[in-house]
Amino acid sequence: MCGIAGIIKFQGEISDEELTRLDEALEAQNHRGPDASSSWNCPKIALGHNRLSIIDLSSSANQPFSREDLGLTVVFNGEIYNYQELRDTLQGVGFQFFTTSDTEVLLVAYHHFGKRVLEKLVGMFAFVIYDRQLQTVFVGRDRFGEKPLFFIQSDQEIIFASELLALKKLYAGDLNINQNAVVDLMENMYINLHHTIYKEVSVFPPAHYLFIRDNVLEWEKYYHYPLVATKNQEFGSLKSQVKSLLTEIVANELHADVPVATFLSSGIDSSVITAIAKEHKPDILAITMSTGDPKSDETDPARNFAKKLNIQQEIVSVEPSSLHVLVKLLKNIQPLADASLIPTHLVTEAVNSHTKVMLSGDAGDEVFGSYNKPNLYKEFGNRSIPGGSTFISSFMKISESSWEKYLSDKNRFKLSSWEGFYLKTNLSGNYWKVFRSGKPINQVSKIAAQLLPKYSGNPEKLSFGVDIETRLPGDFLQKVDAASMRSSLEVRAPFLDHRLVDLSLSSSTESLMPTQIDKEVTRAIYKDFAGYEHVGSKKGFSIPYLDYLRGAWGDVLEKFLKEKLSAQYFDFNTDGLLKMLRELREVPRQSYARILFSALVMEIWLRVFHLDQNIHISVSTKK
Repeated sequence: MCGIAGIIKFQGEISDEELTRLDEALEAQNHRGPDASSSWNCPKIALGHNRLSIIDLSSSANQPFSREDLGLTVVFNGEIYNYQELRDTLQGVGFQFFTTSDTEVLLVAYHHFGKRVLEKLVGMFAFVIYDRQLQTVFVGRDRFGEKPLFFIQSDQEIIFASELLALKKLYAGDLNINQNAVVDLMENMYINLHHTIYKEVSVFPPAHYLFIRDNVLEWEKYYHYPLVATKNQEFGSLKSQVKSLLTEIVANELHADVPVATFLSSGIDSSVITAIAKEHKPDILAITMSTGDPKSDETDPARNFAKKLNIQQEIVSVEPSSLHVLVKLLKNIQPLADASLIPTHLVTEAVNSHTKVMLSGDAGDEVFGSYNKPNLYKEFGNRSIPGGSTFISSFMKISESSWEKYLSDKNRFKLSSWEGFYLKTNLSGNYWKVFRSGKPINQVSKIAAQLLPKYSGNPEKLSFGVDIETRLPGDFLQKVDAASMRSSLEVRAPFLDHRLVDLSLSSSTESLMPTQIDKEVTRAIYKDFAGYEHVGSKKGFSIPYLDYLRGAWGDVLEKFLKEKLSAQYFDFNTDGLLKMLRELREVPRQSYARILFSALVMEIWLRVFHLDQNIHISVSTKK
């Protein structure tokens, strides 16, 4: 796991000033790879790398990595989990290797397979390969967007980096805030991948490659997740296949030349990953977060599961109200209002002295249950009412809080199926309280509408595709990468192995959830290890930000709003937001809390990232 940055010139040659900016970019994301930092350049391309040593700890595996005999140079962020298998294949056809790194395997595999190399890779990655003989550039990103890659393209060049601050350091021009992205974040608490917080900046799309020859850019999508459920098999058979494949995946992802641990919450997914890891590595260490808050603490059930497995467990006490952590993280990334960003960073920061790699249960919900939405559709969504979506749209323009209960998931399904379900955002009925002008974006609803015709044979599975296109890469994967890499620690997600995703998404809902129980497959696997059914609702790394906003966090937000900077840069309706804050202090409302926490994130990001101000926030959460 590392950081990459670089410049690809279409016109002219790379200047000394640009190389200086590349050094500054690498320094800005040094936390992503504190073990080594270096760059390589020729007249038309400059490549930089920050290394976090995981596989082959020797300096011979440092990057940028070149094979002079092949005429290739690469910078690579991520892990190739099947690199040993690929290495054996390549050795079988005559290739030699001079390191034991997955980086060299990637480079040789590209030489041998060409663009098809991406079909061979199992892993998470973002890389750039330069062919010095053919003067071509090949850029690839993993299938689901685990590893970040931002870029700016002009007629003269493409510049790229793993983190937004590094890209900002690399860019000589001005960056202008994208108001549509501001609205997007306030609607969803994250920014969807079709744009970024800056008009000039783009996200390299997951599952794509870019091939550049003679200044001609060829974009191609190399992976498509299944849209049609072609497999309808008995539940027990499917469960057996999932368990067997997941066991193989975890075994591969445990491989590292540094200590590996697992996240262990009280949830199904992290418990299953930890249990399987223990079968391959009996001395595996499980890390559990303790908040001390009854609403979010998962210590007791996680401790009971660890005792059941007879494994080592480390309980890390964190103070999730530490608002200064948000200040620290937002200095490097685009705005993200996922409150679990804070405890995720605190946990990884606490354990990075004795582990560099952790396995997580991330994406288990998106891959095997989609938060029970398919079951809701089957129960309510196939008998919608004519004109239901028009009624919902009109109804959502009314902001009286007493009517919120009428917009439940079930009721939106009953009225207008998937269209009605995806109409609701955090800004429904609240837009003019937050902004002085403009209009809602509701990109998630647009993506759902685009995908729905492709799910005509199994419409109940639409939400799987929507999850993979929206919240998974835009929120969850960005959160984990930003929080863990700020701690110089790598997090691996076994549930995102594309073979497992393909198996689940190509299986019918009747096979996955025959009794209409959410995540029935992984629940059954959990029971195999625990000996009992999983009980309790999902908590994840949630924190009680509603309570904090009614206290000290609200005081910070109020101070920032009154400075009127956000009105200038984001078109915020200062009076409307302050009124929402007053009403939240009087009566708790989760819908208001989501908006106000997002506003607080935007206020902090504006100061520490866009305006590059040094601010210090030290607050108590006592109400």
